[in-house]
Amino acid sequence: MAAALPNAAHSAGGRRPGTPLIALAAGGVFGVAQTLVAQRCGLLRFAAANSEWSSIELGTLVWLSAASVVLGVLSARRITHARRAQDAFVLGAAGLGSLLAVPLATSSAAWAAIYGGDVATGRVVLHVLLGAGLGLVAAAVAQRYRAAAVGLATGIALTWGFAVLAGLLRPGRPPILDHPDLGIGAAGSGQRFGGLVVALLYGAAIGIVWSTRTLRSRAAAAAIGPALAAAAYLLVLPFGGQSWPWSPIPTALAAVPLAATGAVLAGTLTDRFQRRRD
Repeated sequence: MAAALPNAAHSAGGRRPGTPLIALAAGGVFGVAQTLVAQRCGLLRFAAANSEWSSIELGTLVWLSAASVVLGVLSARRITHARRAQDAFVLGAAGLGSLLAVPLATSSAAWAAIYGGDVATGRVVLHVLLGAGLGLVAAAVAQRYRAAAVGLATGIALTWGFAVLAGLLRPGRPPILDHPDLGIGAAGSGQRFGGLVVALLYGAAIGIVWSTRTLRSRAAAAAIGPALAAAAYLLVLPFGGQSWPWSPIPTALAAVPLAATGAVLAGTLTDRFQRRRD
């Protein structure tokens, strides 16, 4: 009887009891926490003084919502050690929890509108929902493939690190995801170059550090983090208007194959070095 209890815990195809509930809570925590930090760091302002940056901020909002779903699913699986490859209940719970960010994001837009901001709260809600949908797709891939899970987790952490740093160094304007400003050239050129350099170095780091995996897995892990940011920007195009100081989309798209290339090149050199040592 006692020996049957562990099997009963996985009767739903590998899902431990309570995993969807934990995913719901984790998605909500990450949705609220990320939105609060984004507001404090200047990622979400919707202010009249930066009205030309509204599409940048809406892209950030999409990315934040997607990241909340991904982190909610990954946290739930980590906490419960769930083994199921694909679980729609866990995905849906994390997506639902991430929507707790809606009141915070809309209140930010509403306060900005009082002082001349032009981003309607309805557009904010729409982009949170778009991000939740993107997060469901990304989290579903992460549930199935370990390389995707590792790549998304590290990519989200890296993007947050650069965004917070950019907000501290340049408090007068919203940070642009995956585009650290290197302070060179005309407006936008420093961020574009910084985005490409970061993508290459990030991919190379994964190729070197994750040496226990195949080159294909390392390339996939390196590419999926930048791909999430690029997809967030692309989702803004049909609904976000044309308020761009300059478009980060070309660089964001180029960063995806560049990160994969960096992982393959650095991984190949690392593997050769290890074989020579052995």
